[in-house]
Amino acid sequence: MKLFLSLLITFLLFTGSNTTYSQSFGTGGGGGDTRTDKKIDFMPIPYINYDRSLGFSIGALPMAMYNLSQKDTISPSSVTGLLGMWTTNDSWFGIVFSKFYFNEDRYRVTFAAGLGSINFQTFVPFPFGGDFVDYNTGVNFIKVEVQRRVVKHLFLGINYMNTDFNTSFDVVKDTTLESNLQTLGLVISYDQRDNVYYPYKGHIGNVNLDMNPEFLGNETQNTKVSIDFNKFFAFRRGKDVLAARMFIGFGIGDLIFNQQFIVGESDIRGYTQGKYRGNAMYNIQAEYRWNFHKRMAINAFGGLATVSGANDESQNGTIIPGIGVGYRYNVFPKNHMNVGLDAAVGNDDWGIYFRIGEAF
Repeated sequence: MKLFLSLLITFLLFTGSNTTYSQSFGTGGGGGDTRTDKKIDFMPIPYINYDRSLGFSIGALPMAMYNLSQKDTISPSSVTGLLGMWTTNDSWFGIVFSKFYFNEDRYRVTFAAGLGSINFQTFVPFPFGGDFVDYNTGVNFIKVEVQRRVVKHLFLGINYMNTDFNTSFDVVKDTTLESNLQTLGLVISYDQRDNVYYPYKGHIGNVNLDMNPEFLGNETQNTKVSIDFNKFFAFRRGKDVLAARMFIGFGIGDLIFNQQFIVGESDIRGYTQGKYRGNAMYNIQAEYRWNFHKRMAINAFGGLATVSGANDESQNGTIIPGIGVGYRYNVFPKNHMNVGLDAAVGNDDWGIYFRIGEAF
């Protein structure tokens, strides 16, 4: 389940669902740096990954970038993609996603949908220690989001997401959990980056409120709050980037198992076993992006995280470090859109991550 949602988050971040784009630091233009000069720029990308819990993953990720209007030179190019994947522990999923930019980047519409069956694990504390318990989650979802630029650098958005979970734990007694979440979300973004796909300088701050109210039929009413701030610094005469990130996430009300925050992926890389999870998570990290070639880069990164409201109370407040290195290849040179692999180590854990775009 963690992989499915983390990939969903990756695609939504990649397509800009909860990030925004500043049309340069000046008062106009800037769209040309994020627009393809082709009618359709298509790239079929193979997906190969390894995870300590899921094993080897193989799949395909065909993506296309295009401009909805040739007359609109301000809006970044729109993107549509499809991912299908199977892993050696018999997990599988498929995701389709699109992000549309139009009306001189005043409006953005995001669509994503998918389904899958994920075999994963969670750490359960027992009276004399703890151990991992395997579980399977069947999931399907659909999400739609609309954002509107209200003033310079400031975007407001609203979204809706319908998610069905069916989680079965590998224990003696029947512990199958079924849930349906009808989520309404609000997004506030303040963006002063110089590029939507690969920022060299500037910053962006986001506040996301995902609410599951009773009037939509939710059995459990709660709200997930996510706050992040990303800052970018140009180095080596504008060739390299130092990126820094702060993230705070917490729940208001009782979060169900599948809503909990899990340390791993973008926050923090180096954890693939799902051991550290809870109702709140806090982390800071930094990454240096060394563009040693016009189409290749090496990224070095590290960070610290902690959780609260953890299933294992002994994890509350524990400092969780992660450090690693990654390789990037520029598949869309006009937009500087990268794919690549990250390898990271954490506290008694490690992971290898296929990356579409940057971690943040």
